[in-house]
Amino acid sequence: MAVNEQGHYKQYTGNSRHSKVTTSNYEATKRDDEAHMEYLKEDVDYDDKHGHSDIDMTADEKHISKLAGDLKYDEKHH
Repeated sequence: MAVNEQGHYKQYTGNSRHSKVTTSNYEATKRDDEAHMEYLKEDVDYDDKHGHSDIDMTADEKHISKLAGDLKYDEKHH
């Protein structure tokens, strides 16, 4: 059975799911994930200040947690 690969706007968003982290691309991947997490944090802050949906903020926070877990895993293995 296929895994649901739809993002918040019902479009596929999981490029990293199909990319393999290697020793040679680890640093670039780390920078990309850190930048993505920073963007998501800013989005949560913006949503909080402008009364946007708690559901959207929770989704962003879960995404941050997943990225942090990915970084921790990659750091341990590369």
